[in-house]
Amino acid sequence: MCLTVEAFALFLNMIAVPEITSEPGRIVVHATTRDAHWVAVEDEWCTMAPQIDRMARLAVLRAE
Repeated sequence: MCLTVEAFALFLNMIAVPEITSEPGRIVVHATTRDAHWVAVEDEWCTMAPQIDRMARLAVLRAE
């Protein structure tokens, strides 16, 4: 999932996250369940968090 710089800034301002760390080209949102890593890709910020969450849910279903 990718967001424009403006949308990503709005997203970060809207969420109530206790901690965010950053380094050039990467922002890590320390959420309750797991960290979400956002990476700068040209003019957007992208994360694999939705795909990782989906894979985790499928792994739980397979284990049942």
